Amino acid sequence: MKYSAPPKITAITFDLGNVLVRVDHLRFCRRLAALAALSPQEVYAQVFESGLEPGYDTGHLTSREFYQRVTAHFGVALPYSRFCDLWCDLFDPMEGMAELVQHLASSFPLFLLSNTNALHFDYLKERFGLILQPFRAFVLSYQVGSRKPEPAIYQSLIRQAGRPPREILFLDDKASFVEGALRQGLTAWQFRSLQELRQDLVRHRLW
Repeated sequence: MKYSAPPKITAITFDLGNVLVRVDHLRFCRRLAALAALSPQEVYAQVFESGLEPGYDTGHLTSREFYQRVTAHFGVALPYSRFCDLWCDLFDPMEGMAELVQHLASSFPLFLLSNTNALHFDYLKERFGLILQPFRAFVLSYQVGSRKPEPAIYQSLIRQAGRPPREILFLDDKASFVEGALRQGLTAWQFRSLQELRQDLVRHRLW
């Protein structure tokens, strides 16, 4: 899926998971599945494809409430601190992305738009602070009460950026989230790899 940039881009917005950092939700699911005598796929469906994780991602549940609901749902006894360790140990660096972000930050204001939650984002700030440091503002689902591909989270970005949506380039690995951004008037590309992104930036004279 390729999208053409308009003549003028004045800000660049990144998704977080599998764009700036790698994320593997099944890492958590495998560990919880071992405690609950279920398959990782069953845990994934009951957490990420139900109302549990989306409710937490949009700020309708606090971190403690999310912990209580998950552990009660699966009938597992986990101290809160241990649950937090398992819930947050999903992320790994994306090779080369920190350098790319630093380079772009010298020419453009950078924004972050992410479906995420308080525990994950606090963890990421602690472990991946260097890659997040150049960003001017974070538009986070749990803070704005909306998640991609809902219109409200993109509109929050547009307000934060303070410029016409067509001038904001949005990068996301999920096609449905790219399409949601396009419907709100943003310029949006699907992220597939660092190499392809760099080539596209060069092609559109953004690098």
